[in-house]
Amino acid sequence: MSGTGRTRSDDPGDEARPTGLRADLVPQLGDLRLAGPVAFAWVGAALLVGVPGAAWWCVGGAALTGVTAVALLGRERATPAVSAVLALALTTACCTLVGIAVAVGEPARSPAELGAAAGRTVEVEVTLTRDIATTARSTTGTLRTLGDTTELRVPVRVVPDTPLRAAAGTVLTGRAAVEADDPGGPEAAVVFLRGVPASKPPTGVLAVTDSVRQAFVRITDELPEPGGALLRGLAIGDRSGLDPDTETAMETSALTHLTAVSGSNCAVIVAVVVLVGRAVGLGRAVRAAVAITLLVGFVVLVRPDPSILRATVMAVVVLVVHLSGRPVRGVPLIALAVIGMLVVDPWFARSFAFGLSVLATSGIVVLGPPLTALLTRWCWTPVAAAIAVPVSAQVACWPLTIPLAAALPTYAVPANLLAEPFAPVVTVVGLLACLLAPVWPAGASVAAAVAWLPASAIGAIAHGAAALPAASVPWPAGLVGVGAAVLVSGALIGAVLGPAAARMRFVVAAATVAVIGAGTVVVPLVVVRVGIPADWAIAMCDVGQGDAVLLRSAASTALVDTGDDRERLRACLDLLGVGRLDLLVLTHFDRDHVGAVDEVAGDVDVALTGPVGRPADESVVRGLTGAGADVRRADDGTAGTLGDVPWRVLWPRAGERASGNDASIVVAVEAPDTCGSCLSAVLLGDLDRSAQRRLRGVAPGHVDVVKVSHHGSADQDPELYRQLAARVGLIGVGADNTYGHPTDRALAMLAAVGTTPFRTDLQGTVVVRRGPAGPEVWTERASPGQASSGPAPSGRAPGGQAPSGRAPGGSAVARRLGPAPSEGTHARQEARARCREDRPGPVVRHPSSARRPRDRAGDVPRRAGDGHAPRSAGRRRPRARGPRPRSRPVRTRALGDARQPVPLR
Repeated sequence: MSGTGRTRSDDPGDEARPTGLRADLVPQLGDLRLAGPVAFAWVGAALLVGVPGAAWWCVGGAALTGVTAVALLGRERATPAVSAVLALALTTACCTLVGIAVAVGEPARSPAELGAAAGRTVEVEVTLTRDIATTARSTTGTLRTLGDTTELRVPVRVVPDTPLRAAAGTVLTGRAAVEADDPGGPEAAVVFLRGVPASKPPTGVLAVTDSVRQAFVRITDELPEPGGALLRGLAIGDRSGLDPDTETAMETSALTHLTAVSGSNCAVIVAVVVLVGRAVGLGRAVRAAVAITLLVGFVVLVRPDPSILRATVMAVVVLVVHLSGRPVRGVPLIALAVIGMLVVDPWFARSFAFGLSVLATSGIVVLGPPLTALLTRWCWTPVAAAIAVPVSAQVACWPLTIPLAAALPTYAVPANLLAEPFAPVVTVVGLLACLLAPVWPAGASVAAAVAWLPASAIGAIAHGAAALPAASVPWPAGLVGVGAAVLVSGALIGAVLGPAAARMRFVVAAATVAVIGAGTVVVPLVVVRVGIPADWAIAMCDVGQGDAVLLRSAASTALVDTGDDRERLRACLDLLGVGRLDLLVLTHFDRDHVGAVDEVAGDVDVALTGPVGRPADESVVRGLTGAGADVRRADDGTAGTLGDVPWRVLWPRAGERASGNDASIVVAVEAPDTCGSCLSAVLLGDLDRSAQRRLRGVAPGHVDVVKVSHHGSADQDPELYRQLAARVGLIGVGADNTYGHPTDRALAMLAAVGTTPFRTDLQGTVVVRRGPAGPEVWTERASPGQASSGPAPSGRAPGGQAPSGRAPGGSAVARRLGPAPSEGTHARQEARARCREDRPGPVVRHPSSARRPRDRAGDVPRRAGDGHAPRSAGRRRPRARGPRPRSRPVRTRALGDARQPVPLR
């Protein structure tokens, strides 16, 4: 850097520093004078929104500190002391601003009427702030009326009771239950609509943009996928049509920022306007005015989110400052955009979308130029710049992605190098097609077809990168994983910005931490996979607060329920080596039993469902049918075989129309004498005590395994469990759930009848096989107080503690499925689901992980008893169905006509 007195700089950025506007964006040490205080204020805002009651106290403390700093400033004469006092004053000023914003904004976000309405169904009026598609589970809105209280402005998450299509600006009126969300979340409450609300369509600009968007959707809807969906995402931010396979591939290859509009699209719009304006001779002021106008219109068209708002604020500031003739500096520009957005809405401080957008831009601005200069020693300058941009963004963003998906992207840089050049073409030509669609559909179709080609190329690159070996390497989760990622990224930043003599030491340190971090996950995973019994017959997947039970015989596999966590379900299937499912049984349509159905919809041959009670239940059936499954209604007249194992449905009774817990499908599995590896079992769904009593007359006696009803609730019939006399009891339950599952009463009942409980919250995935002395149990991890010895037959241990039988090598430190989430209220579950999705920018997820910010069906939990429906398969196409080796075909039959078996496909 200049001014250091060096005759030869070790800073690679000094070797070839460009001039003009681009030179102004190259970071200098003085730029941190604003970045540091803003970063401190950002952290303060993230803390204050969680405890808004302390905001005024913090404001007072910050103001007092600032006054003291100003007073000291008049007495100091030494330059270092003056700089330190100025930095302190600036920091206190920023903290005071965000503190006042929190203190003023909290009463409007959380009025007293909101707490009074908790647990009641009241009349509400909500204005939507984002579009919602019929396949989506939720959207965002502003609560205007709550009961008799009007003129509210509460940001809420809106969860419709039935499939709903509405545009931003639509006013919904109807009955709803309202639950407060966790403090600090982007929305203050969750509104669960009851029935079909009355709706008033948007007016003005929002009505115009909605008509433009719908015209563009009609034009592109006939284009082959995934190019059509990617085109809609990059042009207008419509992510509803992207199929899960492509979505997963985009995540694995770190291309999720190309599935929808992000800050880079705003930069493309401004760049095109400036270049065209300069070419036609427009003055600087006219170019700036046109660019700002088009940028604002673009934001309204695509619907704003934190990433787009941040980029828009930065673009406007750049244009205004450049118009004034003053130099534009990158780091101060980002800092101004951040503090401005935090003052307007301090709840952005906890937004992953906002954080990733800021970090990605900061990485490109701070690391991009010096990294480019370093790489020019080995390659052509344009190539060096193309490599430096994705590397800089990935290094800056990666630690923040660990809470969303603990994974290390392997092919992120080459995938971005190949795909990024296509994005501006898709954005510009796609936007042109969108604007033409309402007035000239034929011309819009031609433009859309042109834009479809590069969009399809992006999809092909994503699928190709995701198909490569080790496309995503597991990484430690939680604070340990975040800390390790910070060390790796920090070392890489030191290698770029530090002195040349220490560069190799930084690289070695980063590589060492990366190898150790990945090894702590990969090695136990390999050990666990080796230790899983090869002849397992029944497995209870750890999917949090939900059920997912696998049955296996010969080469045939059945899944009973899916749970509500797609990532955990897929991880369990991968752990146990399950690909195709010969049979899927959905016991009932509560979300904790069917929420992840779309994860396996394309892998199912035959699906059995219980009574359908709501339109949302119908969407599950339609999704399975659309994915290629043969969906059938099951009752106590349904039976069949799975490999060598006969099974039959005990409940519900034929002709019953009721739905819900008491209509859960109950499956009984027999263990023929001729099958030495088979286990008998009864899976009770969520039946309550009264239904369990009625089941006694048809239930078998003395089975090996029972799936305990309703996650171990207190509503159980001890006589049924005594009749079953199972040696192993499986309980699917989430850690720290607020329902109290499993209850002490249920555990005491199991102990009284001689059934050993195995819980997924304590022991992770549970696998059962038949041993010489009966069922043997392998668990993913040991519960507190358990030994970690080899396999042992299940039975009662002293004190009622279930033993953890493991096959040799079954490590208790396995973390393939990740830590079990805390299961609080359904509003808290929804907040976690949104966090998993809130990820713009060049980031990466594990192939089975969560998604970009979007109102996607199947990712917003509902209240208990709401008849939860998972998202439909949407545009998902059935996967190619290869041959399925099996010793015997699976078949079902009606008990009343046992001589006519119905073979499954």
